[in-house]
Amino acid sequence: MKKNDLLDQFYQKRKSLILRIFISVISALVLLVSFIKVQTEGSFIAKISVQGIIQDRKDLIDQIDSFTKDKNIKGLITIINSPGGTYVGSKELYDSIKAVSEKIPTVVYMKEMATSGGYLVSLASDKIYGNAGTITGSVGVILQTADISELLGKLGVKPVIVKSGEFKAVPNPAEAIDNEKLDYLQDIIKKMQDEFLDIVKTNRDISKSVIELVSDGRILTGRQAKEYKLIDDLGNEKDAIDWLKKQSGETEDIKIIDFSDKKDFSKILDLTFFKTKISYINQNFNSGFFAIWTPGL
Repeated sequence: MKKNDLLDQFYQKRKSLILRIFISVISALVLLVSFIKVQTEGSFIAKISVQGIIQDRKDLIDQIDSFTKDKNIKGLITIINSPGGTYVGSKELYDSIKAVSEKIPTVVYMKEMATSGGYLVSLASDKIYGNAGTITGSVGVILQTADISELLGKLGVKPVIVKSGEFKAVPNPAEAIDNEKLDYLQDIIKKMQDEFLDIVKTNRDISKSVIELVSDGRILTGRQAKEYKLIDDLGNEKDAIDWLKKQSGETEDIKIIDFSDKKDFSKILDLTFFKTKISYINQNFNSGFFAIWTPGL
């Protein structure tokens, strides 16, 4: 046998092996998708989780939005363990869950923490459960910055700032901030705070005195929140699910599908799925307007 014939056989075998591996991988993925579809057939209650600092959660919002088109879903439970996050990110989650609440019963269970933006998200559901030791409240918006202009001067650094208007890029750590600019920022914060409080008033049957009490951004225990009617009941996740089953009129054996742990087919093929999540320490002074409770930051 000639040398070229041996090489041809080698390459043919390698191509055949690669083809078999490729077919096996595709078959496995097809079976995985089929399994996921089977899992969501028939009536079920969906479970999602909002964990950690809330930023852009398009993945979760897309999942929530899909619930409005699924005839098999009979209820939604949201587990929240979050100090909050960006105001817009929290409000987007609120809007998505609120839309689902118009079609099916929804409930929230607050774990260790559901403060600020985390509490904002909880307001979208029909009923809110918390633990006696849950930390919640911190209704408000915050913008953090720093004035390092004097420090730069001591280091012999003179910032050169060219901008189109007096309030462009305010606040800027490289330049001193005067009372006029502080008032300008405070006015923006107040408008966002007023919107947050309006959402609280719309969704909770609470008195004006309680609104005034929580508007200063204080935190509350679950027991205090229950007393002020910021949440409905003290309990645990099982209590929340039992309430959901009763409201949906479903039997005890209805499936609970946790979409937080579910591996989506598109994510398996998307390399961005493997990117590291933004950590707590990456919250810097210029990240924007936050609805968050961050003691010690």
